[in-house]
Amino acid sequence: MPYVSTHDGLDLAYERSGGGTPALLIHANGFCKEMWRPVSRPLIGLDQVAVDQRGHGWSAVGLPPFDWWDLARDLLAVVATLGLSEPRIGVGHSSGGAALAMAEILRPGTWDRLVLIEPITFPGPFGRNEDHPLVIGAGRRRDVFDDRDQALASYRGRGPFARWTDEALALYVEHAFHDGGDGLRHLACRPDTEAEFYRMATAHGAWDRLGEIRCPVTVVVGTDSGSHPPAFAEALAAQFGVGHFVSIPDGTHFVPMEQPEAIAEVIRGVIGDVGHRMAPTGDR
Repeated sequence: MPYVSTHDGLDLAYERSGGGTPALLIHANGFCKEMWRPVSRPLIGLDQVAVDQRGHGWSAVGLPPFDWWDLARDLLAVVATLGLSEPRIGVGHSSGGAALAMAEILRPGTWDRLVLIEPITFPGPFGRNEDHPLVIGAGRRRDVFDDRDQALASYRGRGPFARWTDEALALYVEHAFHDGGDGLRHLACRPDTEAEFYRMATAHGAWDRLGEIRCPVTVVVGTDSGSHPPAFAEALAAQFGVGHFVSIPDGTHFVPMEQPEAIAEVIRGVIGDVGHRMAPTGDR
C-alpha cells in the first residue's frame, strides 16, 4: 500500500485510480478511504486519490490533542508529494470536507473546485468540547468483534447505518477494521482517537475564515440531516466567495454511504464545469 509522509512525520495511506483531472476524496471521522469506492466507480475523467486521514485506516495516528489544521496540512502534503497537477478537485465528507476547506485557507489556489458534503465547520464559540454527545458516543463505541459477520449483524439497519447500502456497510466492516493478533476484528480508528477528533472539532475556528476561499464551493447536505439542515446549509454556502448548496432528498449526514449515485452525479457536474472553464475558447 502506498504512503505519503506528513510535515510532522506520519505516514498516510492512500489508493489511486483512474486518470485525468486530479481529485482528492477525503472521508469522515471514524471511516476510511475505501468508503468512496461506490461513489467513485461511475466517475470517469478523474485521477482519484482517496486518503486515510491520520488515525484512520492504515495511516499513523500521532499524539493528541489532534489539531484539525494538521488534517489540512496532511492534504497539502499529498498534493505536493504526488505532484497533482491543476486543475484539482477536492471532495470531502464531514471532517474530510473541513480538512479540504482548511487546506485552501492555508494555501489558496490548491483547489479549483470543492465539493463539501456536510463539512464540520460551524460558527463559534470555538474551543475544545469534552461533553459533546459525539465525544461520549465514540468513547462508548464497541471496537472489537469476533468476525465480519458479527460486525455486520451488529450494524445492519441500526442507528446511523440504517439507510446505508449493503455495499457501503460491507466496505466499512472489511476496511475500517483490522485483524488483531488475538484473532478478533478491531476498529482501525480506535474509540479514543475518534472521540479526541470530536473534542477538537469545535476548536479549529475555520468558520470565520471561509470567506477567504475564492474557488467555487458546492455544499452538499441531506434533507434529513441532523447536523446540516437546509437553512444552515444555505448560510454555510453563503460564507464562501462562490458557494451554493445541493440537498439530497431523504439523505442523512451519512448520505455518501446511503446514496452514492446522487453524490457521484454532483461530482460529475463539477467535472463538467471544470472542463468547460479550462477548455480553449474555440472549444466552448
